[in-house]
Amino acid sequence: MKKYFIQFLLLVTAGSAFAQNNNSNYKYSLNLNNVADDKLQVTLLTPGLKVKETVFHLPKMVPGTYAIADYGRYISDLKAFDHKGNPLKTDRTDSNSWKITEADRLAKITYIVDDSWDSPEVKGVEIFQPAGTNIDKDKMFVINNFGFFGYFDGQKSIPFEITVTKPADFYGSTSLKAHHVNATTDHYSVPDYYSLADAPMMYNRPDTTTLNIGGTEVLVSIYSPNQKATSAAIAKVIKPTLEAQKEYLGGKLPVDKYAFIIALTDNKKIRSYGALEHSYSSLYFLPEYFSPEKLAENIKNAGSHEFFHIVTPLSIHSHEIGEFDYDSPKMSEHLWMYEGLTEYAAHHMQVKYGIITFPEYLKVQTDKLDNAMRYNDTLAFTKMSKGVLDTYEKEYGNVYEKGALIGLCLDIKLRQLSKGKYGTQNLMADLSKTYGKTKSFNDDELFATITKLTYPEIGEFLNTYVSGTKKLPYKEIFAAIGVDYEPFVMVKRAGMGKIGIGYNGKSLFIAETKGMNDFGKKMGYQKGDVFISINGKTIPDASMLQQFLTSLREQTKEGDQLTVVVSRKDSTGRENVITLSQPVELQDEKQYNVLKEFPELTAEQAALRKAWLNTAKN
Repeated sequence: MKKYFIQFLLLVTAGSAFAQNNNSNYKYSLNLNNVADDKLQVTLLTPGLKVKETVFHLPKMVPGTYAIADYGRYISDLKAFDHKGNPLKTDRTDSNSWKITEADRLAKITYIVDDSWDSPEVKGVEIFQPAGTNIDKDKMFVINNFGFFGYFDGQKSIPFEITVTKPADFYGSTSLKAHHVNATTDHYSVPDYYSLADAPMMYNRPDTTTLNIGGTEVLVSIYSPNQKATSAAIAKVIKPTLEAQKEYLGGKLPVDKYAFIIALTDNKKIRSYGALEHSYSSLYFLPEYFSPEKLAENIKNAGSHEFFHIVTPLSIHSHEIGEFDYDSPKMSEHLWMYEGLTEYAAHHMQVKYGIITFPEYLKVQTDKLDNAMRYNDTLAFTKMSKGVLDTYEKEYGNVYEKGALIGLCLDIKLRQLSKGKYGTQNLMADLSKTYGKTKSFNDDELFATITKLTYPEIGEFLNTYVSGTKKLPYKEIFAAIGVDYEPFVMVKRAGMGKIGIGYNGKSLFIAETKGMNDFGKKMGYQKGDVFISINGKTIPDASMLQQFLTSLREQTKEGDQLTVVVSRKDSTGRENVITLSQPVELQDEKQYNVLKEFPELTAEQAALRKAWLNTAKN
């Protein structure tokens, strides 16, 4: 990244004169000490503009989110001034845009930023927290730069300089290289808005650990409001995965510095958690109530995915991604690659290098097959990707399910055709060489490029199963590596009685009894019953709840007594503790997407599996 040196200007009040505007760069300043009502003021010394009128923008959407955010909603009191401090006329034209007249006189802009994490008064769709902003005075700031800093029409490709004034004991965690002017001032220089938007920052009292992975500096930074987790513990868990990823990518990582920025919350009302990838970092928003082991496992699994985004879209991307339009975003057809192949690689890497076993890997694939059933399997993936912001918004989650399964099928197909010598790892490396960070491809040329790099059969596969509507050939693909796939089998299983179970963050309760079967009726469930215990075991917190319910089903046998203690309100609203108990009756049930290893592998299956996993048998 090219370094630009900051030139300091003396700022005085808006009513006084200040230096003539000869800037060629954006010069932003942000003071984290001056928080008022959970808001911060942003000051911009503007680049010199040679137009009579311009429009200043905050993004409508940013890469990696696939949802409209309208960051301008959180901006208020925007004012523009000339070099003498005289106000210039501004008109807000929409949620994210301000028209400024006499732009050739413009020298300075100021505005107020409200944070997206804690501003219920701001109307509109809630922004996914890892893509949002947080202002918590004297505690923690999440600065996703696209939520704080804007740009002018046609002026996203010139340098940006950011000055952050902070408490002396705060540290800024980011992938950007900071110039620490003094204990309370950091400076950042980036070549353009794309680079700025791609590098989130988190300021807080530091808890950081730095790893060296194959010559790459990897920063692990965490904010834990009650100090229940540490960066050292997280770094210890993710280090083996990062080492495996380095090997998966050919023994060297394509970046000099990478940052895992982890923000934990103790707010149990929040039910949406996750991570957002960037080219050189990833930002995580997770609950602090997870046990340290569960937290580390979540970050390891999510990080396996997010870290692989250093390949795509960093080095392989279409024009829609490479020259992202923050004002009128357009989607690429190739989410199957950006998200699907990334998700596939995250798990393939783990089984290939012994982080998980082969049976554990098959369980992951079963879960993806199950989850993919929630979506439209006859919808062409390229068509879904193109319309993911509007027409096919509800289909987006399938990029992590069927998208990953496309990656699996493609990898096995490539290995078959190359007699084990070439797979998706090789393909992504070749595509990175063909394109690279600074060269975008046209959406409609990618399949032809892949076909040229590989085999005609791969072009046919992509046109049939990715841009076509035919279902993936799971039976054939899994059989090639010695695994039997059945769409469903009939099994006898214990159940709770076909009741709808809900969880509100505190309690497990019966949300619906409409489809309740005879066993549920014998138990005597009622809608609204709150579970206290099942078979003498208290209901665990959210981090262990699914495992608890799954174990209950798997371990219960025909004739075992199911005893449930519930809290139930009577007609007066008084809480009563009631015990419900019945001998279990196993029910015939379809078990979908069954994967089972063949007892014996043919020589061809064994050779292909060995090439795919780099081992004789995992």
